[in-house]
Amino acid sequence: MTELLSATFPRTLDTLVAECATPQYDGASIDIWTFDSTAARAAAARTLSSHGVSATVRSAYKPLVFAFLEELPLDGYDAIAIHYPTVPDVPEGRFRLECYPVTELVGARSVTFAPLPQRRPGGLLSYTVILTGPDGRADTVEIAAPNAFYDDHTGTGVLASTGWIRVHAPSAPELYRDGALRTDQELAFRHAMSALADHGWQGEGPYFDRLTVRIAAPFYEHPLAVGTECISTAEAMHEEVYFSALEVFRHIRGLDPDDRTLQPGQIIPELVVREGPVELSITLDPPGTAGGPPPEPAGPTQDVETTPTWLTPTTVKAELDALGGAPYQVSSRQGRPVWGVHVPGPAPTVVISASQHANEATGPVGALRAAKRLRRAGDMGFAVSPLENPDGYALYRHFCAQYSHHLHHAARYTACGNDLEYCKRGYEKEIRYLGRDKTGAEFHINMHGYPAHEWTRPFTGYLPRGFELWSIPKGFFLILRYQPGWQARAENILHAVIAALAAYAPLVAVNRRQLARYRQYVPDAAFDVHDHIPVFAGEDTQDALFPMTLITESPDQGISGDQFVVQHTAQLKAVLAAAAAHHAAKP
Repeated sequence: MTELLSATFPRTLDTLVAECATPQYDGASIDIWTFDSTAARAAAARTLSSHGVSATVRSAYKPLVFAFLEELPLDGYDAIAIHYPTVPDVPEGRFRLECYPVTELVGARSVTFAPLPQRRPGGLLSYTVILTGPDGRADTVEIAAPNAFYDDHTGTGVLASTGWIRVHAPSAPELYRDGALRTDQELAFRHAMSALADHGWQGEGPYFDRLTVRIAAPFYEHPLAVGTECISTAEAMHEEVYFSALEVFRHIRGLDPDDRTLQPGQIIPELVVREGPVELSITLDPPGTAGGPPPEPAGPTQDVETTPTWLTPTTVKAELDALGGAPYQVSSRQGRPVWGVHVPGPAPTVVISASQHANEATGPVGALRAAKRLRRAGDMGFAVSPLENPDGYALYRHFCAQYSHHLHHAARYTACGNDLEYCKRGYEKEIRYLGRDKTGAEFHINMHGYPAHEWTRPFTGYLPRGFELWSIPKGFFLILRYQPGWQARAENILHAVIAALAAYAPLVAVNRRQLARYRQYVPDAAFDVHDHIPVFAGEDTQDALFPMTLITESPDQGISGDQFVVQHTAQLKAVLAAAAAHHAAKP
């Protein structure tokens, strides 16, 4: 293991309290915005108050939501109008999405949104909130939104969430301050990306077996009474570290920002909750030095029909063995087996896969449940590979041991560091070629998931770059891709799947709720909705292994319990309906 960097950053809140709890600030009025918890910020304000300083310490992360949680008195008001800032060269809906999920936090009060154009900021941006009572009385409140432009690790200008400090001291005018404040966590993040950008990587990669970015900081979790929503600075840092590191390596290679063929190696953000200074370290295992995977611990198998959480590899293997058929497998980059089973049968056949992105955990369950039923029916052949990315899946389970409810996107790609769908042949990708070659299938059902709660990147523009559509959930989603000449047949399959999902009441309830919420924050949705099922469909002009591919997108990242069962049951129903429609269309 090689250490690239070790650094410590004083906790910003502690530093400011120590500085301002001194005689020269006596009588001053101070407003501070940091990335600390409600409790930590309130404690800092009390300490400063005890030293004669009138201090308000607010959240720099999701400031409007925290204003409603901590400050705004809503009694006596029944309507809320939120005028959100819009800024040149920044996506128009960026600050509207930052309001999410405030509409569900204010009870039965009506909430409306309107854009509020503001100039490119040098000072504080702000929301204007108008609270109106039943008697028509209206009060206006300004909610600051600390942001600042800077050039990120790829040289791209971004408007990023940042800390802020504003000091007004009538008896000491020289203490006046009003400006952006780079706080401890922001500094650690930027320092980490600078270290990666300046390291001098050579060649095309992989550059390492594993790159671990460890940040110990006073991260916090603030659950919200809305679905599985939880404001988590640890999760936000995970997403920032992982995707920003990928952007660094793409930039070094001169690749397009949307390129998913990059193979840097496995990137692991390790976030440790600890009070006090923020500690950052970056270590790597050079290529070929990490060794093989540890043996998979044996244990009891799970009931795939009712499991409330992700499956163990032991369960996956046992279920595949029980199918019979002809097993086949390839090896992952880290040496784990990638399993498949071919069950011969009448044409037309289908290939079913899951866990391309290993943090999408309902797919393997739905794939195995469907395979059991197709095997019993015996009227069509199929191949199934429910755990295509076992290296990512091992990392996902490692992350879940600490934060079971997070998105864990660093487990998304293979140990090479790229998306299995877009990588060259070899390692895990071979499982798809084998499935196609063994079946001769013309139809692929590719089972996926996406975030069940908000996905943010506060230090690089707030919205997840390249994945803006998936920033908040919108229900169980279908994507249909087909090659030229296959449209009619593919759309018949799609309509059958929509009908099957629309008949599943528990899923429809989830979709109705999530779609209604989504439209409040993204009024111009870039997809169609049929019977409460969001859909993308279109011709795929790129080379594809199969003439037709149906992709399921379950809002499953970060869920467990009954909702996990609903989602893997929806995966099951989608596969069975698609397979039946495909079979019915046989020549």
